[in-house]
Amino acid sequence: MNTISDLRQSLEETAHRDDAPDPRSLLRGVQDNIAAGHGTGSRTPRLIAAAAAVALVAGGGWALSQGLGSDEETSVIQPADPAWQLVDGAPPEYAEGLALVETVTLSEDLGVVSFMEADGQNFAVAWCDVAPEAMSELRVSLVNPAGEGTSLDCAGVPPNSPTEPVAVPPPMTEGGLGASLRGPDGAQPSNLARDDAVVVGLYREASMAEFPYPDQSDIPEAPSHDLVLDPTSPKTNQAGLADLTGQGVMLPAATVESWVGTTLTTWAGEPGRLLVAVNGTVITNDGERLSLPAGAGRWQDADPDLRGGYWHTWTAGASTREFNLSPTGLAAHGIQVREGEAVDVVAFGVFPRDAWQVDIDLPGGSEIADVREIGPTEQLPEYAYGMRLVSASEVPADGATHLIELDAVDPSQVLWVPTCTERLPGIEVTIGTRVTQCHDTAGWVQALRAPELPTDAPVEVTVAAGSSPVQLGAYLPQDWEGYPFAESATPLADDAGFGVVLSEQPVDGAREANLPDSPTATAVYHEVATLASDALDSSGRAEVTVPSSTDLSIWVATSGPARVKLEIDGVPIEQALDGRPWPTYPVLRDGWLSAWTTGDFGTQLRFDRAPVGQADRDNPTVTVQVEAQEDAEVEITFYEFVPGE
Repeated sequence: MNTISDLRQSLEETAHRDDAPDPRSLLRGVQDNIAAGHGTGSRTPRLIAAAAAVALVAGGGWALSQGLGSDEETSVIQPADPAWQLVDGAPPEYAEGLALVETVTLSEDLGVVSFMEADGQNFAVAWCDVAPEAMSELRVSLVNPAGEGTSLDCAGVPPNSPTEPVAVPPPMTEGGLGASLRGPDGAQPSNLARDDAVVVGLYREASMAEFPYPDQSDIPEAPSHDLVLDPTSPKTNQAGLADLTGQGVMLPAATVESWVGTTLTTWAGEPGRLLVAVNGTVITNDGERLSLPAGAGRWQDADPDLRGGYWHTWTAGASTREFNLSPTGLAAHGIQVREGEAVDVVAFGVFPRDAWQVDIDLPGGSEIADVREIGPTEQLPEYAYGMRLVSASEVPADGATHLIELDAVDPSQVLWVPTCTERLPGIEVTIGTRVTQCHDTAGWVQALRAPELPTDAPVEVTVAAGSSPVQLGAYLPQDWEGYPFAESATPLADDAGFGVVLSEQPVDGAREANLPDSPTATAVYHEVATLASDALDSSGRAEVTVPSSTDLSIWVATSGPARVKLEIDGVPIEQALDGRPWPTYPVLRDGWLSAWTTGDFGTQLRFDRAPVGQADRDNPTVTVQVEAQEDAEVEITFYEFVPGE
């Protein structure tokens, strides 16, 4: 195999033997060949390096360099560490998401030197190895034939330290980019020493698949701020960003007031990418048009870390970037808000270990709204379903963590019921580490327990961004004996379209309720047995045989306070249900399906998890036990799901 040393020797021999070709033509030909062989934007830096050696030796002028000073080849190209460190006097092949396209060395006697054309958005980095007295006034000018250009400033840079990457204008089809050294008046500098030189690297944006990300074992500790969004934060519906994230519509979200001094800091503990939007507008953007078809923004605004609506991190360890959330700062992104107006901040990250945060800090004197205690409401009555309300709070929908004090109540025993004032807002509520959603009329469907909550600390509650607060009720279970049935409400008597707690008994031969998780979309009810209170023995027990243990629905109706315990072939009902269909708690508790009311109550227990016709039709026996208050009545109807027409 030929090595770089072999190539260098061969090229030197060629240079002594043949006439020197035009280096620009030679390099452009090599570039075209590479582009034709690998496709646009896929040039291999090491191949361009070989062409550079030809140009250097044959042309006797300027050179592309790719680390050819080393005789040792490596199988993996690593990014510069630290970033932009010269490798054997040459610019690194990869650094901070950029890939080297070409290198030019400028000195006093070279005048204007041209880069060859490069596809896409390009950036330039300069290493100035000049005397201090010349450095403070030295500029590197980069201009295309149309007169568009920029400059790199060497002022204050120690020898061989890099400038920051600067966006350069797109090269023209003919003429490329002209690179030259200039003084403060635009003229050629006159105070350079003979050996003073400036190395300029022209870079393109490397693809994520191409860039050699560094290895990393440990994740640094995340910082603390006034408000933090991270992968565990509750989510809200952000359908407008679905195309950019490709991950559905639920994204972590927070609400914060926009004031002078309000800042947002993106933090990452590993390489990856992070999208942040404010009021639906992506601010991790350098001016690109993100709606399909996507389009590039102005080259002057190009930022190598902001691509496709994401802030990219390329190095191991912690990376941060700050954004201005004041009205003036947001106006730069086209977001018009007044001083003190609330804005919604949404985040979405793609990282190997989800090591990312969006941190928001408020100016001095600003405070995050706190929870507010409220009294019982229609959806959060004092008594319901065997529960007593011990705390009711109005929690701001702002993404911040709030504390709820429960005094002497053990939080691990509490049932939490979230309700909203909006219809299906799609807002997540996190209680400790448990996540649920709120609903305007069916909060009890979303109720949850968090048995891992500590008994000696306030409860941490977080609600994703929303237009109105969430009302959160904390309930403790009560004993059957002595429960105030007459005062107990049934907020779910109207099923609010959920089809979970039915207000009417299923009809024999009718189609089932259209539940989204049901595999029997075309099934109809077929009544197979009915059991009433007068069929019970003296201990309140009875047995019924049904055709199937899985294509089964049991309708339990009561009039007055009563509770029912069910077993299928000796298996308690709560084990047979396996916690899948609601209600399992609090209506089904301690093995009893209970009607905690003096009025009429009806609910359905469904077992139709197998496809129609695939259930085991083993004729199981259902054992029923009933306890009822005086004058309370119970009627239980058994249905089989059968295929409909």
